[in-house]
Amino acid sequence: MRSYNLLIKIFMAVLVLVIFWQISNLWKSATPEKSELEKLIEKQQIQPVVVTVFYEALCPDSRSFIKHQLKPTFDKIEDYIDVNLIPYGKAETIVTSDDYEFKCQHGETECEANMIHACAIHKVLNSRRRLELVECMISNNMHPQAILETCAKGMDELKDIVQCSKSMEGRKMLKRFGDLTKSLDPRVSFIPTITLDHEIDNQILILKNLLRQVCQRLDSPPSECKS
Repeated sequence: MRSYNLLIKIFMAVLVLVIFWQISNLWKSATPEKSELEKLIEKQQIQPVVVTVFYEALCPDSRSFIKHQLKPTFDKIEDYIDVNLIPYGKAETIVTSDDYEFKCQHGETECEANMIHACAIHKVLNSRRRLELVECMISNNMHPQAILETCAKGMDELKDIVQCSKSMEGRKMLKRFGDLTKSLDPRVSFIPTITLDHEIDNQILILKNLLRQVCQRLDSPPSECKS
């Protein structure tokens, strides 16, 4: 009888341990889900910094900024940054009776490239894919049509971008970007010009370290700001 009672006690002790072990595992598996929920809530509460880049498709400084400052910053804090790209720079818009013509700082090739960039920005709605396309094209924009077809290979928007760049739609888009560029106060004197939350201050600091300048504007900077 005593051995029977002992077996019962051992069984109950083992059962209690198993129950606690199962509860512990359930708690551990539930914790990541709660963490993901918290991250989602935080993401919805973020007020991203609006980064607007006024640039030219053949400008070496524009290329350097997009490749070495804008894209790396976007990759690190994508949820905290809202990127607007304005390809026009120091170009001129000539209004005719029923159309628009353009003169660009780096010649006709740049006007063609600016037009393609304008159409790409207009047609590609996803912010990451749009920036990746612009970064790819600006890396080697001396043959604008060819580099578009290379960089946008496999993209559903390629046909629409090509059609846009060869039509009145593209010229209207580039004219609109020109109007936005010329509306800056003070006027553009250097390309690229970058505004943060529509403010044009601290150009030298932004050009040198965009990530730091964006992070300084965030109420709750992410850990990536400390890297």
